[in-house]
Amino acid sequence: MATAPGIPARMPPGLGAELHSWMVLYGPALRSYFRKKVGLGEAEDLVQQVFLNLQDRGHVDDIEHVNRYLFRAAANLLTRRGQTKTWDWSDTVGVEELELFDELSPERALIAKQDLARLMEALGHLPPRVEEAFVLHRFEDMTYREIAQRMGIKPKSVEALIMRALERIATVVEKPR
Repeated sequence: MATAPGIPARMPPGLGAELHSWMVLYGPALRSYFRKKVGLGEAEDLVQQVFLNLQDRGHVDDIEHVNRYLFRAAANLLTRRGQTKTWDWSDTVGVEELELFDELSPERALIAKQDLARLMEALGHLPPRVEEAFVLHRFEDMTYREIAQRMGIKPKSVEALIMRALERIATVVEKPR
């Protein structure tokens, strides 16, 4: 499976798939967060920096609450860069410039509905143990260690099951429309 843009092929097994899924899930919210703090110009660069820093960390299996972790990393990045600022109304963007209507278009709603259907289809075709490990990790916020104890296997086996799930889901979800 090809890695996401900006993620080198030589990284710990499964890390690229995990980061890619997090970029898809949390990238838009991080972009919005940064846009409010530093403006449109730097938001995308800062989102990429958060994920590059996470990639440099080398492992993600011990992160229990991904959302909290990513937003704490984002806040820390802003603090380190010294770019946090108080609200300045002079650089706000008008509603008409936000392109909200494009984001809420019937076409985008249909695409989102199709993507969700593909995801559900992919989940439905996973082997039972792979699905169990994936659901416990993604939807029950359990750590690899907790899942391993519950399933009676080693944490490395849990990691392998989740990576298998991510690869299969990515294959189904990324098929051309």
